Amino acid sequence: MILIMTVVFTALVAQSGVRSTMAHVKHAINTNVGAGFTATSPSQNGAPSDSPKGIDPSLADRLASLPEVAKHSLEASTLARPKDATPVAGTGGVQLDPKFAGDVSVTGTSDSELNPAFQGKLYQLTEGSHVGAGTTQALIHREFASHNHLAPGDTFTLTRDGSSVTVTVAGIFDGKTENPTGLPSGASQNQVFTDLESAQKLGAPLTTGRYFTHNANQLTSALDAAKRTAPDLTLEDNSAQFAPVLQAIAGVDRLLTILLLALCVAGAGVLTLVSTFWARGRIHEIGILLSLGKSKGNVLAQFAIESSIFAAVATLIAAGAGTVLSNHLGRAVFTQVGGETLSALQLTTNVGDVVAALALGFVIVLLGVSVGVLPLITQRPKRILAKLS
Repeated sequence: MILIMTVVFTALVAQSGVRSTMAHVKHAINTNVGAGFTATSPSQNGAPSDSPKGIDPSLADRLASLPEVAKHSLEASTLARPKDATPVAGTGGVQLDPKFAGDVSVTGTSDSELNPAFQGKLYQLTEGSHVGAGTTQALIHREFASHNHLAPGDTFTLTRDGSSVTVTVAGIFDGKTENPTGLPSGASQNQVFTDLESAQKLGAPLTTGRYFTHNANQLTSALDAAKRTAPDLTLEDNSAQFAPVLQAIAGVDRLLTILLLALCVAGAGVLTLVSTFWARGRIHEIGILLSLGKSKGNVLAQFAIESSIFAAVATLIAAGAGTVLSNHLGRAVFTQVGGETLSALQLTTNVGDVVAALALGFVIVLLGVSVGVLPLITQRPKRILAKLS
């Protein structure tokens, strides 16, 4: 009896631990997945352009003030020519008009860390720091820095159509992305991230607004509010990047619910069967107690007390074994899902969940014992004693 109770209790504690782990994983992904949407002008796609059109700054600020938006970054893109520096030459052997041969792509941003290339780990900061608002700084590629002997703290000048701005190298990044233009200016090596104000001094229009919600659950409502606020802008969300992961977690959660129900039914069934044999083995005792005037409630209470003692012993064993098992399963979940966000999580045992699981175990035990014993104690004492004779 104690062995069966221990198995049932251990399984209940383990599943409660796994369920708690999955809740932590879901919360971490919801909060840190970077859910959000991008706003661009209908005539723009975020690429460097000489077009004067762009997003109205006041409209971009209204989108940033939406309640669902936790953080945002504005970008202005253009082409510019570095002074006293040259772009990294391409390897395609394409001969360009001198008018365009010396250009680099300049992306002014209020927070370079929120750019998709950095968010997606295509670009990685190797030295220095990111650029943001209120600074006259630049973030340059490692090859561009090596080609022009630049390091964090050095300065260089960008020029465009008679306008110029001198920026300080704040950091150096490495990595590679696709070049949609095929021109040297579109290569990763010739990408220069500056603060938003510096790019706008070069005449760059506000091309892109990137808005991130507090969690993934708010993305739909944020996108609906953005459509009402800026119906003329092109809005695109990034739900496709994380939706499969959240759906998989929801599927696991449903599976755990089914397993919990199956465990409760199976545990109650086994305990009912065992309790029936246990009670039949003590049928002589039951008959004598009833014949001596003991009430059926007293006899049932005696079995309940004895079962509770067995359950208490099983609880002590299952609390430790179930916690260890749930920790192993939790680490397995973290290993399968992976990611820096989950690696920072600490596996902790929720005492409330353990107590709730053990309480459910006690209910299953009492239910199983009651169902197993009731058919006997509901019989008359004479009938019970007659069966024995």
